[in-house]
Amino acid sequence: MVTEINFPCWRCYYCRSGLYTHCPHKKTLGIDFDGGLAEYFTAPLEALHPVDGLDPAEATEVEPLAAVLNAVGQVAPAPSARAAVIGSGNLALLTCQVLKLMGVDHVAVVRPDSPKAKHLASLGIATVPLQDAAVYASENTPEGLGFDFVFECSGDPSALNLAIRIARPRGVIHLKSTPGSPFTADMTQAVVKELRIVGTRCGGFAEFGKAVELLKAGKVRPIITSTFEGVENAEEALRRSLERAEVKVVIRL
Repeated sequence: MVTEINFPCWRCYYCRSGLYTHCPHKKTLGIDFDGGLAEYFTAPLEALHPVDGLDPAEATEVEPLAAVLNAVGQVAPAPSARAAVIGSGNLALLTCQVLKLMGVDHVAVVRPDSPKAKHLASLGIATVPLQDAAVYASENTPEGLGFDFVFECSGDPSALNLAIRIARPRGVIHLKSTPGSPFTADMTQAVVKELRIVGTRCGGFAEFGKAVELLKAGKVRPIITSTFEGVENAEEALRRSLERAEVKVVIRL
């Protein structure tokens, strides 16, 4: 089983409106109570999703994949769309794979020294260096005006500004990372271009179910770069997860 991370009250206005991940009374796993690294925790039955037949290590990707599906579910690119994905980490890799399944022509915008970019290549996804993104957009999009969709998955506070630069007029920017500090962005240009900036976070029940299906079918391939055996190696696993080359670090119990 895998669990959702938001446990709502199911009684308030937002829960009754179907927006239970925004419940003002919700408890979040690992934030409002121990659970992210706990040996045991308690979750309500409705938050659990069966993953029979799925490797437990791969099941750790259900929650982030559900978050990506939440984004494309809110404002979905058409198969004819051109998209850019900023980043080369776990969310970027999952986003690129989902766009590929949707038939969307896309490219990943990465730091020139990103050690994770090789995983994008292994998935058959083209990359363009960060500093060349604007030039690439001008040469590879209609009239050179930019991408229909830009997915910001890097966590870099300056990435919104780049997204605005490479998005076309009336394009859509999906914010899929939470850098923890204010973005620096040219909002005047965002207004002139009439851009839609969409922030999305956790997936809900439907997205969790779909994420499990995609992983079971092998349609989305988790990139797990390091695996540690036993909780006694948790400290080393956490250290490893901070290294730039790591995408996903898993501890098997």
